[in-house]
Amino acid sequence: MEPLIDAGTPTWALVTIFLVAAAAVWVSGARLTRIVDVLALRTGMGHAFAGMLLLAGITSLPETATVGVAAGSGSPDLALANLLGSSAINVLLLAALDPVIGRGAMTAFIARPSTMLQGVLSMMILVAVAAAIGIGDVQVLGVGMWSITLAVLAVGAFRLSSSYEQRTPWIPAEPRDRDDDQGAEAASDRSTTALWLAVGGLAAVIFVAGALLSWTGDAIAVQSGLGQSFIGFLLVGFSTSLPEVTAIIAAYRLGRYEMAVGDIFGTNIFNVGLLLLADVAHQGGPVLNIAGPFESVAALLGALMTGVLLLGLLERRDRTILRMGYDSATVIGLFLIGAALLYPLSRG
Repeated sequence: MEPLIDAGTPTWALVTIFLVAAAAVWVSGARLTRIVDVLALRTGMGHAFAGMLLLAGITSLPETATVGVAAGSGSPDLALANLLGSSAINVLLLAALDPVIGRGAMTAFIARPSTMLQGVLSMMILVAVAAAIGIGDVQVLGVGMWSITLAVLAVGAFRLSSSYEQRTPWIPAEPRDRDDDQGAEAASDRSTTALWLAVGGLAAVIFVAGALLSWTGDAIAVQSGLGQSFIGFLLVGFSTSLPEVTAIIAAYRLGRYEMAVGDIFGTNIFNVGLLLLADVAHQGGPVLNIAGPFESVAALLGALMTGVLLLGLLERRDRTILRMGYDSATVIGLFLIGAALLYPLSRG
């Protein structure tokens, strides 16, 4: 089971494929966010849960393909690095794109408690992954017991978030007045069925183009001599996260900050659930037993950065530095420190 693109492909061809795939993901991600915005209003699912379920699930499709290929082709370490190593990168995207708003701190515009619940669930699951790596896994029915448990926890997190959004246990004291909700609804005269079909088509484009991004990024890293290095990991990690980048920017521009944050929190939860896929594809015992300090620290770094954003959501102080919130600046600083700590732990 080998990737469709290998390091022997000419560099010019790799770069061309990468750019075309990036353009496809960029256009599809922006359109997808606008459609999900309308569906969130029509179905009543809420923007936070729509971001967590629809955007996160669809923008994580490239990871599904990449993880299955990597684990099935005898490179489970690459699958683990992609899933767990990108947890901090995903949170970094929210902070790095905070200046896109340009009117204040991103977290100051978010008032729904469901968004904070999603962040708490994301933190808990990432910490659980780090604990599982430290404890070790045992094989049950051909897969690791921890992989099964984490997948169940991920599904439970989505179910809890869905029921919480519907119940609305408490209402924020200062809810945002979204006068453009009706405008978003009126912006599309297509039926709900047509919108769902469009979501399916865009998901297919993101799945294929996102997988090509990951595979060509990996091949370019190998050709440049960075494939087994920490820099190579960052290159592949950011190329895999491009669908999230487009979704976040589009959501920010629409003023749907809950959707953007829900996308990232949901992506990290979804990626943990994909550990079960990696375990099923891998034929050499529980995949988590291959993980080491790098994956454990990366998961904890993602949890810590998520915690900083949660503090910002609770404080809701509209204080900025360099056109971003203090919490976003802190997240970026934590990532840089974490990257320095992760570097000596990388496998090459």
